[in-house]
Amino acid sequence: MFFLFPFGIHMRQEDEMNAIVVGSANTDLIIHVDTLPALGDTEVGYGFKNGPGGKGANQAVALSRLGAGTSFVARFGKDEFSSLLIETIQKYGVTLKYAVIDEKQRGGVVFILVDKEGNNTMIADLGSNLHLDAADIENAREAFTDSALLLMQFEVSESANKKACQIAVEKGLKIVLNPAPMKEFDTSILRFVDVLTPNMFELSRILRLIHGRDVLSDHERDAETIAAAARSIVDFGVGHVLITEGERGCIHVDGKSVRCFGTYRVKQVDSTAAGDAFTAAFGLKFAEGKDIGEAVRFASACAALTVSREGAVPSLPYREEVEAFMKENILTQFV
Repeated sequence: MFFLFPFGIHMRQEDEMNAIVVGSANTDLIIHVDTLPALGDTEVGYGFKNGPGGKGANQAVALSRLGAGTSFVARFGKDEFSSLLIETIQKYGVTLKYAVIDEKQRGGVVFILVDKEGNNTMIADLGSNLHLDAADIENAREAFTDSALLLMQFEVSESANKKACQIAVEKGLKIVLNPAPMKEFDTSILRFVDVLTPNMFELSRILRLIHGRDVLSDHERDAETIAAAARSIVDFGVGHVLITEGERGCIHVDGKSVRCFGTYRVKQVDSTAAGDAFTAAFGLKFAEGKDIGEAVRFASACAALTVSREGAVPSLPYREEVEAFMKENILTQFV
C-alpha cells in the first residue's frame, strides 16, 4: 500500500524554469578513512555521519538550488531514515507532490567510504527506489506539462525511465540521462535522450552494449579516441554525449563537432555528488538554450564547489555561489 504526498509545493518564481527529476533518494552513511581498504582488510574509520543522498535527490536539490522549480518523482520507504530524507529534500524547495511512500519497503541506503584525498567507494541497497514504476510516472504526468527538462539516472526501474521518456517527448522536454550506476539496460532508451553524461567506465560499458564487444580499451584515453567512440553513440541516436573525466575535464561530442574542456582547480574534500551536480547544472543551462561552452563552464564550477565540501546534498551550491566562483576562477585546459 502506498500514497502520494499532498505536500511539498514549490512556490514558483515568474522567471524560473521548471524541471522534473525521476530518480532515487537514499540515506548516505559516511565514514572517513585514511586509505580505502583492500579486499579482506579492515581500516579504522572516523567522523561517521549520515545525511541525504541518492542520485535523484542530489540532482533535484541541485536544480532547486540553481533556481529551477523542481518536481521530484521518487518512491520512498516506510522507515525512520526515509522520514528524515523527506523532510530534508522538502526543506531545499523540491516539490514532492508526485512522490510515493511505499509502506512495504525500506528506503534506500548507501554506505560510503571517503579517503583522505576525497576519493570514495560505495555500496548501495536501493530498497524502495527499485519499485518506482511506470504507473508512478503516469500519475505524475501533470508535472511534465509546464516543464522544460527531465533528468534521469539508473537507480530506478527501466520501466519508470522509459515511461518518463515517452511523456517527456510527447510534452517537448529536453531529456538528460546520467547513466549511473552502470548496469545492463535496453539501449533503445538512448534514442530518446538529448544529452548523455557518462564517465569513462560508463562510456566503455555502453559501447559494449551497443556493439556487443569492447571498442574502447581502458588505456585508450586520448581525446581523439574517446571522441571517436562517443560519436558512435551519437550515431545511435543520442543528441549530445558529454564524457566527464574528473580532474582532466570533459569532452563534448555531437553530430557536428568535438570540444574539450578543462576543470576548475579546487582542493578536493569529498567527490560524492560531483557528477550529479555537473549533470543537473549542465541540464539546466542546456534546457535554457545556452551555448554548450557556457553550459559546461557553469556545470564544471558547480561540480568544483561540490567536491570542495563534505557530503552529498549538503555540498551542493546555490546559483549565486556558482556565478561568484566563475568570476574569480579560470577553467583549465583539458589534459
